[in-house]
Order: sequence, then structure tokens, then C-alpha cells
Amino acid sequence: MIPALANKFERIRIVRFLSLFLIVCCGLIGLAAAEIELASEEKGTPKSDQIAIWRGAAEDGEAWAAFNLALSFQVGQGVPRDEREAVRWYRLAADKGYASAQANLGYCYEIGSGVAIDYGEAVRWYQKAAMQGHPYAQYNLGKKYQTGPGVATDPKLAEKWLTQAANRNFVPAYFSLGQLYANGVSGQKDTQKAFEWFRLAADQGYAAAQHAIGYLYFSGSAGQTNHFEAVKWFSLAASRNFADSHFNLAYCYERGLGAPQNLITAVSHYRTAAEFGHPSAQYSLGVAYYEGKGVQVDYVEAYKWWNLAAFSGIIEASSSKEILSGLMTKEQIQIAQKLAADFTPRKSEKALDAPKLILASAVDVSQIKRVGSGFFISTNGYLFTTYRTVADAATIQVLTEGGRFDAKVEMSDPIVDIALLKISGQAGTLPLTSSRNSPVNSEILALGFNEENQGEFSPRSARAVITGSLGYQANPRQLSIKPRLTSPFAGTAAINLSGQIVGMLLLDVPESAPQSNDESSGTSQTYVLKSDHLITFLNTAPGVEPEVQPTVGPELSAAELMSRARAATALILVLGEASK
Repeated sequence: MIPALANKFERIRIVRFLSLFLIVCCGLIGLAAAEIELASEEKGTPKSDQIAIWRGAAEDGEAWAAFNLALSFQVGQGVPRDEREAVRWYRLAADKGYASAQANLGYCYEIGSGVAIDYGEAVRWYQKAAMQGHPYAQYNLGKKYQTGPGVATDPKLAEKWLTQAANRNFVPAYFSLGQLYANGVSGQKDTQKAFEWFRLAADQGYAAAQHAIGYLYFSGSAGQTNHFEAVKWFSLAASRNFADSHFNLAYCYERGLGAPQNLITAVSHYRTAAEFGHPSAQYSLGVAYYEGKGVQVDYVEAYKWWNLAAFSGIIEASSSKEILSGLMTKEQIQIAQKLAADFTPRKSEKALDAPKLILASAVDVSQIKRVGSGFFISTNGYLFTTYRTVADAATIQVLTEGGRFDAKVEMSDPIVDIALLKISGQAGTLPLTSSRNSPVNSEILALGFNEENQGEFSPRSARAVITGSLGYQANPRQLSIKPRLTSPFAGTAAINLSGQIVGMLLLDVPESAPQSNDESSGTSQTYVLKSDHLITFLNTAPGVEPEVQPTVGPELSAAELMSRARAATALILVLGEASK
């Protein structure tokens, strides 16, 4: 091979490799114009009778039904795909304050689905849903402030909204925060924070974050250069078909960085990345075929891959292809050009920075028999609610900020009105602390749901003060709080200002009891089952791993307290009663 050309190949590949991490952090690799993100539940195909039910309810002004109908038109399930019709029904639900519809309407304006692209309108609808705590909208709004257009880029506002989405366990926000800190908030890079957020996303199987961690180790940005760790993380991302990681692994194997030098393995990774449509990998694979490193010399294959790389804008591939054509016959060039023309890239995992569309349909309100509140106490899916909420339930579903899950009752105690449920997914949790750490006159926060809830996660908050260490009719298992809270708060956590659970709200006084401001009547207050009893109850439940903190921690800011409380709060839906 001509030495000058060989040196040029080497310089080009080094530059292209070392620039990869910056490209990933700027969110420019493999972005889909409108990547669709599936929600946590499987999306079924609506039946025609279900569509008819939704249409009837939507025409009657039911926001949840309008959202479901819009989503059906958006993706063409149960009805012919009609993006304009989707926008019409999204707007009906959005105008009624339905956060999921507001988020999806913003998405439609951002990508021009059923309506002309209008970034300003997209931002307006994202803001409405984000203010209600919707993680999809918070993420989409954060990305607008991070990269525009539609609003002036503002790293601080991007950080605010992405953090709120991340606090609601929205994994794409973890990666975007890593990008934000890697590039710098207000000009200040924070590689340690970037690494922490990338790691959270990586632990959830997010390939772009695994790739980013690999580069942090490769470049030494994570503290100390560690090519072995880099190869480990690149390999994880590559196993999820992340093309950039295949390319970087090829580079490492070619040079023996973090792994024994192996040209055959290097070519294998170059080939995989090239088949995914990675231009630099296509160029490098062409070099391998031209030089015969790790593979037999093959000018036709070299020309084919350089032709593809040149088409993708790799200038050096164009000049290399011209040099190579002087060594080939006319027939060889024609064969190589046909191979390139017939090439179809494989689908690869991408850095999914595109706006997110909510694909999980809302619960059919006509199926809801009872609604209750609950709260998570372990990372493996255990949560508390009242026994009365789930008694005789045939089907129980739990809505969280992260999605909708089927649930089952693991243990219960009807006498004290408590039930322990289990879901297959995960949610945010709050630690328990002894109710003895909650003196009279201390303040608590509770999150509950409106009795008319339409199957959407939209809790409302209430503040109360502990007024006594005994409960209804001097019950020692309970605390008394004021003011009196209504039934939607039954089953929710009583949370101190440090974000710790001190008990679970109950309604021991019958709803029909006459209300009075006379404290002796017992109807002017709400009662809380003490956390000490919850802890004792959990000691008999195998497999539950609650966090119990013996002392009261530092007081949290109002925003942080609310964020943690929302992440651990659950809406309990009873969709049918067991036959008796």
C-alpha cells in the first residue's frame, strides 16, 4: 500500500474515534426525527367495540376517552391512522387539563404530526403538562431548553426540568442530564455528575449511556484512564446493537487497548458497525479490505464500503475510492457499485434524544369500581394501601409516575385496615422512621387522589399537623392530625419534612358521621396508623426490604420533598370485584 495513503488512513481513524464522545454528548449520533417511546405496559390492539365505547365517552367530554381515541388514531390501532383526527381528540382532552394529552399534543406540534410544526406551541403544551408533574412532558421540555428550537437554550432550565423527570424515574432523562453536565451547565463542566447520571441510565440498560461511560474511562475523564473498563462498557452497549460502541471496540482490538490485539475481532466489530450504517466504520472496513488486515485483500469490498462512506459525507473515502479505482477493472467497479446500491443498513440502538410520545392508553373509567391511594416502601415493588380499598377486588392496577402495573395483595390485616401489595415493576420509595420521632405540632405532607380521578396519575397535596399521639377513641396504634382530610387521602403516606414516612392515613370515622368542630366528637381530625405498626407488620412479610431510618434526617426543600413524595405515591385502581 502507498505509505502516504496508509498514514492518512491512520490519522483519519484516530481523529474520528476521539471525537465520538463529544458527538454523543451533543446528542448528534443517530437521532430519529421522532423516536416513539413505549410506556411501561404492553400496547394492545383496541377492539372495534372498545373504540366505540371510547368515542361515545369522548363525545360526552370524558378526557381519558378522548386521549385513548386520539392515541388510536395516532398509531392506527383499531382505526385507520389519521394524525389530524388524533390532534383533534388530543386537544379536547388537553383543554380539560389531561396531562398525558397535553404532553402528546406538544409532541404533535414539535414533529408536525397532524398539524404544522410549531415549536412555540409544543413548548406551551409541554409546560402545561410538566407543571402537573408529567415526566414525559418534563423530559421533552428539558430537551427543548437544552437544544432548542422553540425557546432560547437555557442550561439551567434544562437542568431543572430534566432533573424533575429523572426524579420520576424517567430513564432517558438520566442520560440527558449526563450530557448536560458533560457539556457544562452555565459553562461549568462536571464530569463526576455526568458519570453518575450516565451510570444510572447505564444500569437500566441504556446503551448510549453505557457507551458514554466507556469513553469516560477511555479518555480518563472519569478520573484515571482505564482501557479495560472502557472495553467492558463498550461491550455492554455493543451487545445492545449500539453501532458507535462496535466501532470503538474495533479500534481497541485493532490497537490492543484494554484487550489483546486481535485484527480478526477488530474487523468483526468494524463490519457490524458498518452494517448498521456507521460511516466511519464503513471507511475503516474498507481500509481493512484494502490492506488485508484481519481479512483477505478484496478491492471490490473495499470500494463498496468506501463508496457508502463517501455517500455519507466521509471526504477521505471519496479520495481513497478514486485511488483504488485505478487498481480495479471496470467490471470490478460495477460489481462494487451494485453492492453499495443494494446495501440496506441494519437497525441499531440510537441515542434516543428525540421527543417522547406516550403510547400507554388511559384506564377505561367505566371499569373502575374503586379508587384509592398508596405508597411504596421498597425498591422491589411493595406498597401499602388500606384494606378497605382492595377488599374483594378481582383486578387491581397501580398507577405511578413510571406507568401502570398489575398488582396483587400479599398480606392484609382487616382489623387495622392495612394491605401490602406487590407489583412486578419498580417505583420511587421513601424511608420509614419511628412514629416516636414525630412530636405533637410537627408538620406532615400527604398526597392523595380526587374521587373523580379519571385513571391518570395526578395527585393533589395536603399539609397537616400532628395534634396527638393517640388516635380515634384513644387508639394507641394511631396518631391524630388536623385538619381533617377526606377519603381520597386514605391509604397515603404521612410524610415528615425530612421525607420519611411516619404513618399511613386512615378513615376510622364513618363518612356518614356528622361533621363537627368539637374535637371530642372525633370527626374533626384524621387518623394515621403509626409507622411503628407498619414496621412490625413488615417484619412478618418475607422478601420485603424497606429502608428504616432510626433518626430524623435534615429538612428538605419544599420542591425536593414534593418530588420524592410523588415518586413514591401510587394510585390504586380496583377494576372489578370478586364474585362472592
